[in-house]
Amino acid sequence: MKLNFHKSFWEAPCTTEQELKALVERTHADGYQGTELFLPFFGFDAEFTLAAHRKHSLNIITGIATEGNNVAEHLKSMETQVERALSFNPILINSHTGRDIFSLEDNLQLFEHALELEQKYKVTITHETHRFRPTFSTFETEKIVSALPELKLNLDISHWMVVHESDLGDQLARLEKIFPHVHHIHARVGFEEGPQVTDPQDSLWESHVNNHVNLWQNVIDFAQKRQQSSFTITPEFGPFPYAHVQPQSHQPITDIWKANNFMKQHLQDKLI
Repeated sequence: MKLNFHKSFWEAPCTTEQELKALVERTHADGYQGTELFLPFFGFDAEFTLAAHRKHSLNIITGIATEGNNVAEHLKSMETQVERALSFNPILINSHTGRDIFSLEDNLQLFEHALELEQKYKVTITHETHRFRPTFSTFETEKIVSALPELKLNLDISHWMVVHESDLGDQLARLEKIFPHVHHIHARVGFEEGPQVTDPQDSLWESHVNNHVNLWQNVIDFAQKRQQSSFTITPEFGPFPYAHVQPQSHQPITDIWKANNFMKQHLQDKLI
């Protein structure tokens, strides 16, 4: 199975078309197959963005995030954001869906509507496992996929390390129920006290990196069992406040772009 790596621009925000062109060119030069654009933070129009990507034969994953004070507002937000996301001709849409403070029944309304939009627009929509969202824990995520087995997830497992203050070795049976639903990965390494280790290349975090790789390999194994021909992964180490910084100067102690490139190469070498 082919692994396709996408570059997040989270750690490298840009404000001009020239800066965006430079980021796309750098992404291509670093060996990625595409980008992942979180649209709430992305101010460029689809036509220009698509042209910049076509020049280097790069695909696009679009990210959205439902918002509002209640389910009705989140549903409306989903509709609006999916429509914008489609204008970028994405290979998939990754969604931060719902809220952890909504009831399971209310959140299921949102996930069910996302499934309807998948069918309507013939596009894959994954739902990210993330704090603040209903997928913030393994327990709640298991309930969601049990109720809607056709739902697709984007696994950002670093969040669960923090929520459960655990390397998740005590929850392998539950993970085995969730992993078959994963269709995209955000490859950031978390630990028991935070969603991002300082530097994945530092030997201090070797056991955490290895643990994440083993868990991601299980996801890839399930994808192979369903005869999936390719799988997308976005290395997703981010800037402050995810990244640790020096006191006073507030300069990052790690080059985040290099950390993400390391993760890409490491997973190319380790995942089979």
